[in-house]
Amino acid sequence: MAAEQKKLVDPINGYVYTARPDGRVDVTDPATGKTGIFDDLGQWHEGDLTYANRQLLGWIGRLAVRRANSAAQVRPV
Repeated sequence: MAAEQKKLVDPINGYVYTARPDGRVDVTDPATGKTGIFDDLGQWHEGDLTYANRQLLGWIGRLAVRRANSAAQVRPV
């Protein structure tokens, strides 16, 4: 079963932040349809949208990385 995508909506501008498993974050502006890809430190990587809230990028990006790392760990039986 695939993991559920984690999303946040910025209450100020309505941008939608969607976590990727690698820690990057897809950001979409529903009003214009513009999108951008950022890392958890706020660095823009690609897309028309070149600005996003660094706090939200950090929260959702680091959460995705933590979950990916914990799922990859081998747990003793």
